[in-house]
Amino acid sequence: MELQLSERARRVLSRLRPESDLAESIEAIALDALRMRLRECVEKIGGFEARYGRGFEQFAADWSSGRVANRSSHPLERDYMEWEALTIERKELLDLIHEPFGPSVADV
Repeated sequence: MELQLSERARRVLSRLRPESDLAESIEAIALDALRMRLRECVEKIGGFEARYGRGFEQFAADWSSGRVANRSSHPLERDYMEWEALTIERKELLDLIHEPFGPSVADV
């Protein structure tokens, strides 16, 4: 499979991340985007940790054991679901960031 890019897209890629070839530029930009999303995710998680005074794992354990007051309130349930989703996303992003890039389809 060959990727077709406009000349403008090639210039933008080489300007953003001037790597030795186009595939390396795209991989570098993808990693930059993953890291940026991870920073946003970590900041949001930090907000929940500050609000509730603990990490998600402890909050979830307290939730399950009934130690969280007003568990059925809509705002608290929404926070739990969002915090849980962010925790899962953080792990997925870290896994992707640490996953080595293999040969591209064109190289196989």
